[in-house]
Amino acid sequence: MALRFLTRTIYVIYGIFAGILIINYITDFRNNYYIYLLFGLLVLCLAGTFILAKGSSLLQHFNEKKIFIVLLIICFAVKMAWVYFIRIEPLVDYATFYYTAKSLSDSFVIHNRYVALFPHIFGYASFLSIFFKIFGTSYLVPPIINVFLSTISMGLIFFLCKRISGYRTAIIASLLWIIFPSQTIYNMFVLSEPLYCTFLLLAWTVIEVINEKLTRINIKKLLIYAVFLALLFTLMNMARPIAAVPLIALAIWIFVVDTRHISHKKMFSKKTIYVVTVIISYFILSNLANHYISARLGEKIATVPGYNIYVGLNMESLGRWNEPDSALLFHYNDLKGWTAEDAQKQMLEEAKKRLQSGNIDFPKLFYNKFLIFLGDDSAAAGYGNPVLHHAVRYSIILNIFYYFLISASLFGALVAFKNKNKSPVFFICLYLIGLTLAQMVVEVAARYHYSATIPMVLLAALGISHFDVARKDGNFKRETIPVQKDL
Repeated sequence: MALRFLTRTIYVIYGIFAGILIINYITDFRNNYYIYLLFGLLVLCLAGTFILAKGSSLLQHFNEKKIFIVLLIICFAVKMAWVYFIRIEPLVDYATFYYTAKSLSDSFVIHNRYVALFPHIFGYASFLSIFFKIFGTSYLVPPIINVFLSTISMGLIFFLCKRISGYRTAIIASLLWIIFPSQTIYNMFVLSEPLYCTFLLLAWTVIEVINEKLTRINIKKLLIYAVFLALLFTLMNMARPIAAVPLIALAIWIFVVDTRHISHKKMFSKKTIYVVTVIISYFILSNLANHYISARLGEKIATVPGYNIYVGLNMESLGRWNEPDSALLFHYNDLKGWTAEDAQKQMLEEAKKRLQSGNIDFPKLFYNKFLIFLGDDSAAAGYGNPVLHHAVRYSIILNIFYYFLISASLFGALVAFKNKNKSPVFFICLYLIGLTLAQMVVEVAARYHYSATIPMVLLAALGISHFDVARKDGNFKRETIPVQKDL
């Protein structure tokens, strides 16, 4: 009984998150384009759901392999067409990634203090530098790599959705990913999101494979899978330091939600070996990665996110980047004899002082950070403003599709709630909630919700695939959803 309550609670929390966002969106009368946004959302919700539901019903009768290949080709073509015809020079943060990658392609040690302060820059830049060595440093190289990564991600989304809820759901999720406008626009920038999200999807795929084989897999293969999973988490963390979120979600899912180990000592032993191996391997591989990055930068990197926490607690900026906080970091960084680690540790002390100051209105801070993080998906249009004509129109389109996705994912969460679903849907939904909570502590920006849109796509596909069933008889259950049962 308690387990059912916990399982459903996660879907309820997601529903609350989605409900808050939708209500805030449709009641934002301050927006001059409010009527266009609202009308567009209503039209897309009705027409989009119907078209995707009916279209996927027709496509599922064709050969699965052929449809999968066609979807991959279409995904690649759509993403490639955008980056080929709409090009932008790397600016601001994207320029940092680009020129760091260029330096890494030229020499082994680059002596870059800024990267030592924020080592996640190295992860994506080092990956990009490999392609710079092979293909040169054209501005078009990173976007093309992003297109390949986005196409791989679509393939992984198809695989996951097929395992979670069947072929039809996989088709819908793939189509949503293909037409996802902000994801398509982001591909033209030099940014780490497509890379770490590919690692995240690979990790989820490995987790699903392990979960399906857990009852019959031998210890040797289990250890290999666990070490490989830890490697994927490490690579993801190098590009974006968020691996702790899926790790915690995995532990909760394995030991709390999936109850196959109760009264089964062999299953409990397997699960313990699995999770402990992942954690230990991740710890070892992360330390090796930190030593490698330090060697490439010629100095010890910072391992404490002091600055990000300090900014995240700023009431005036509501947790966003601001000049005074940045200036304080570089003040400590410029002190004679101070390392990048020293500067970040001092910023952590400053964060503790800010936390204890009594000047933080936590409900207001967290609510506003929540809306900044998840409330708007037009950042891609803002970053692309130098080359995008009618950027405001792009912003409207991006948000209309984004809120259609949230609305459909809310229906998907309802389906999972009614089915008491304990499949990877639960784990993926838990990841989004954990990521959102983590952002309440650190610096926040709308772009950081990029990986959170993947669970939205999966849940939206789950909801849309059940649209006809719910409309006809009000029954949300579907035989293709693999609901784990206690042994």
